[in-house]
Parts: sequence; C-alpha cells; structure tokens
Amino acid sequence: MDFDTAVQFHGHVCPGLSIGYRVATLAAKHFKDRSKDEELIAIVENRSCAVDAIQVINGCTCGKGNLIFKDHGKHVYTYFKRGENKALRISLKPDALPQDEKHTALFAKLRAGTASPEEAKEFRVLHDAKSQRILEMPEEELFWVKEVEIEPPEKAVIYPTLVCSKCGEGFMEPLGRVKNGKIVCIPCFEAKDE
Repeated sequence: MDFDTAVQFHGHVCPGLSIGYRVATLAAKHFKDRSKDEELIAIVENRSCAVDAIQVINGCTCGKGNLIFKDHGKHVYTYFKRGENKALRISLKPDALPQDEKHTALFAKLRAGTASPEEAKEFRVLHDAKSQRILEMPEEELFWVKEVEIEPPEKAVIYPTLVCSKCGEGFMEPLGRVKNGKIVCIPCFEAKDE
C-alpha cells in the first residue's frame, strides 16, 4: 500500500500522517507482511494522525485487538509478531523536525478561525512541504530504531454483553459497575443521579 492509500483513509496530507506512513512502511519491511488477524501487533504511544497510517498500512486495528493504545503523547511505536520475543521499537528523534515558528503560528490562527485566506494558503504550502520532507528524509535522521524484548499482550477477548439497568444499552461484562444495587454501564455509573 502506498501513501495515497493512507491519505485516502485519513482524509488529508499532514506531517503526522507522513510520520505514521514512514513508521508503518519500516515495520512492513521488517515483518514482511500486513496483519490479517492478530499476528502483527502495534503498540502506539500517541493518538496522532500517524496511527491512521499504521491501521491502513499494517492492518493493526482496535477492532482486531492488535492495535494497543497507550496515551503517552510520544511518537513511539512498538511492533511484534505473536510467537516471537523480539519487538521493533521505532521512535521519532526529538530533533528530527525542528520547530517552524511560522507554521506553528499559522496553524494556531487556522484552528482559531482567524486566519485570512492568504494565511490559510501559506499554511497549506508549509504543511505540505513539511509532510513531503518527512516522506523523503533518510530513516536514520528521522527515527531511532531498535530491537527490544517485550511481554506480548493476551489475544483479544470477546466478552458477554450485559444490558445496563438504567439506559438499556448493551456493554461488555467486565466494564459493568454496580450502582444502587443494579448493574450499569460506565456512563450511567458516572452520571449524576437526578
């Protein structure tokens, strides 16, 4: 799968997607195939655009249980195959992408809705150029890559569905809570009683 496939899945070109594409293709070269089921696992340590490229290129998804999310806010990605005790850890070098003050300022204006059409156009040019630069950078300038040992997580478990006694919606059994003597889902458990 190529970068256009990742763009189509994600919806637009951006530096985060470019980082994820580079990570995903590096992992694909190392492991030689795309995950059909749970055999290839990706542990991602952020919730950035990069994760979309990993889903589409490597076939690692939350639904299959082979995309594990840890909210560490780091561009760190660890891949391994079930049955192997060595994993591939890929981390973005902190100095690989120097801060571009103009790009950052324009991005803030765009998000706040205060960018002029000219500023929005200038942002897009800078954004696309940064994305392209990431796609073209030598791997050794962009990432630290090393083999690590890891304790593999269990395979995905399919739990029975319970019905919340308050809202009537189904939820996975281990996520049930008891409130006022009744089994409820987490949102109903956390809701203020009226």
